[in-house]
Amino acid sequence: MANHHQTDLVAQVYRALTSVMPGFVARAQQKTMISRTLGLMTRQALGVIEAPTGIGKSMGYLIAGIASAVTEDKVLVVSTATASLQDQLASKDLPLALRAFALAGVCGIDVVVAKGRERHACPMKMHAFAGGTQDLFAAGDDHTALTQAVDLWRQGQWAGVRDDLPVRLHQRAWMRIANTAASCPGQKCPEFDLCPYYATQAALKTARVIITNHDYLLSTLSNVPHSVFSDGHKCLFVFDEAHHLSDKLLNAFARRLDLAAFPSEVIEAIAQLCPGMVGLDFAAERVRGIWRACEDAALTMLGDGSQHRFTLNEVPPQFRRLLLDLKAQLSGMRATLKEVKESNARFRNKAVAMLADSRIGQLSGDVQEAIDCIEEFTGDDLVARWLARGRNSIDLNCSPFDGARKARKHLWPVVKTGLLTSATLTTLGSFEPMRIALGLPAETSTLKLDSPFDYGRARLIVPRLCVEASDPAHSRMVAAFLKDHALGAAKHRGVLVYFTSKKLMLDCMAAIPTAQRGCILLQGQWQPWAMLEEHKRRIDAGVRSIIFGLDSIGEGVDLPGEYCTRVIMTRLPFPCPDDPVLCTHAEYLRSKGKDPFHILTMPKVGLKFAQVAGRLMRREQDWGEFYVLDKRLRSKRYGAQIVKSTPFRTMEMG
Repeated sequence: MANHHQTDLVAQVYRALTSVMPGFVARAQQKTMISRTLGLMTRQALGVIEAPTGIGKSMGYLIAGIASAVTEDKVLVVSTATASLQDQLASKDLPLALRAFALAGVCGIDVVVAKGRERHACPMKMHAFAGGTQDLFAAGDDHTALTQAVDLWRQGQWAGVRDDLPVRLHQRAWMRIANTAASCPGQKCPEFDLCPYYATQAALKTARVIITNHDYLLSTLSNVPHSVFSDGHKCLFVFDEAHHLSDKLLNAFARRLDLAAFPSEVIEAIAQLCPGMVGLDFAAERVRGIWRACEDAALTMLGDGSQHRFTLNEVPPQFRRLLLDLKAQLSGMRATLKEVKESNARFRNKAVAMLADSRIGQLSGDVQEAIDCIEEFTGDDLVARWLARGRNSIDLNCSPFDGARKARKHLWPVVKTGLLTSATLTTLGSFEPMRIALGLPAETSTLKLDSPFDYGRARLIVPRLCVEASDPAHSRMVAAFLKDHALGAAKHRGVLVYFTSKKLMLDCMAAIPTAQRGCILLQGQWQPWAMLEEHKRRIDAGVRSIIFGLDSIGEGVDLPGEYCTRVIMTRLPFPCPDDPVLCTHAEYLRSKGKDPFHILTMPKVGLKFAQVAGRLMRREQDWGEFYVLDKRLRSKRYGAQIVKSTPFRTMEMG
């Protein structure tokens, strides 16, 4: 139970919200969330809360979490799904919470925003760039952008974090100045005192609140045994957007090696910076030969396809031997690079020496990642293995397929006290699929809060004439429906159309006469943020606007009021049948006599369905219609289960 000091502090802070948030409305659901979160923190337990849009979940867990951290001398760690959500929380919600705490008499709460090492610039690399070695970095637009970034740093107008950089830098250019573990000399670096990454690491030691993201947190927990996050008795964890956590666990341990990208450019740069290093040339040539043999073998297995998945633990012996040969040659190259780096220490030109060290470190890191990928791919662990052909790549991939195993090994042994929350955590009316996917203990407490919105103002409709998505006439039906009920719906100025297939989206766009396409914003022709801003601008100007989009518009898109009064889902959101990780997991379940459709597929469908449906009701006065153009929602037994994932009261036939 929370003590009186904690409950009094929470009550004072909550009352102060009316002063720091104009128009603040106290909600019973938010109060319940605060009370439950405070109880979890006090009992040092794990819990799950589904907090639908409109409840104010961010403020709910911040008030309880900060109060617990302050009164118990602990650290609140809030982890979000993405770096952009992390920035939004740190710049919008958290400052309001801190102001409310200040009004309650609690000031001086130290906050740190923690991101991955590679999202920070390396002062040594920027110093080398500014020191006259620009020609070895980049040319053209990349050179100009890098120059601007370095100038901003030197003038004190940029703190060295990529997300705050006002200059647009492509990933390849950014990596020229990014801080990477392989190229970082740590405290031996002459620019150590100016390093943004190490400044953040130092600040973490005294922080009361840490705002991070799932990728960085999981990477740190699995690779850095003595980090600030590893003290499960000191840290109170909150996982926001926790429905992403299972996929993040898989991604954190996935490996990829591009067999079409032999690092010739970096090797040549090192050769220019370190003349006379003949051993590196020989080692590189030995690696290049076997590397190309592996690429040729991969191309043979791919044939004309874009993907080739290996069944569980079944990698052709000849291909496995090639990969192990490549690993051996890469190990020899790694040893040679160590010798080159030791010899490089004799350079008198500091700028060239620093640049050479960073390039050697970069190549050493790439070599180690390749070795790690091959070890995982050729090992005996039960993982998904596949080859994939990209536009300019031939990728060797391997990934765990069961996030629960990784969570039980790397997450829950450390996270003793914490809250997992999101607007959508139940699927098919139950928390159980999520609990199983994350390997949470059976005794984990769960709470599903009611939506504060009146869903009597919203309608879920399956058109009477709609067909199942497998019907050959489905695409024609969708195109005809969109002409009448998206373009022809004069009552609805803001319409969102969700596609599960890029091909169907483009086919529907092509079926609309050119003269009528002006009101449509097509994903792919716009950056997502720019598309949303343009949509709002059009609605504000009294012009109709229709968004045609894919997965990224199904979640996190906030279009309240007239911005969106009609959502159209073109088919039920079943996952891609060719997903190699999902296919391997299904294969494993079948080998154990289990049904992957109900264990894997249906929970994913229910979750995505709920997320897309959630685009309609964003504020109390919102209203509208959610059309589903797939007869299976009412013709299949699982249709009623899918609807249970949403707050809709009934399903109509329109």
